[in-house]
Amino acid sequence: MEPLLLTDELVKMRPFVAADVAPVFELAGAREIAENTFVPHPYSRKAAQEFVDRVREQWSTDEAYVFVITDRATDTFVGCMGIHPEDKHNSATVGYWIGKPYWGRGMATAALRLLIRFGFEQLEVNRIEAGHLVQNLASGRVMQKADMRCEGRRRGSQLHRGEYKDAIWYAILRKEYQRQESIE
Repeated sequence: MEPLLLTDELVKMRPFVAADVAPVFELAGAREIAENTFVPHPYSRKAAQEFVDRVREQWSTDEAYVFVITDRATDTFVGCMGIHPEDKHNSATVGYWIGKPYWGRGMATAALRLLIRFGFEQLEVNRIEAGHLVQNLASGRVMQKADMRCEGRRRGSQLHRGEYKDAIWYAILRKEYQRQESIE
């Protein structure tokens, strides 16, 4: 798929470019990111480079579409969010992280809403799901605000830092998205 830009009043989302290695290294390296995601800690510049190279390759092969999230007003890199289609069931899984300095500003919710629209309207999937480690309540609130429904807790389903942890999963179906869009 050709590179594209997703925007709303709060955020812009775009594909990664080589220059994004530095902000990925800076923001993803925070211990708080590692506590709530599967980003390694400590996080090396080499790991950031490999991540950027990998997501750029995934985009070019239509394996996944991982976007940089920027503050629309300042164009500052604040995090990333990706959607990973799964053809067999016409569904997709979303994953994301936001740099700690940008927590609590609504940017993750804005980005997730844009990515859900992209998934249903561009990728034409039937279902989009996302999960969070049980301790990451803020991520659950992001999913709720983006109109995803909680589907339950998967006990001991995530091996995180050598320990099995529970995860809470949310999803939204195409028909739910279309119903919401027709109301707005």
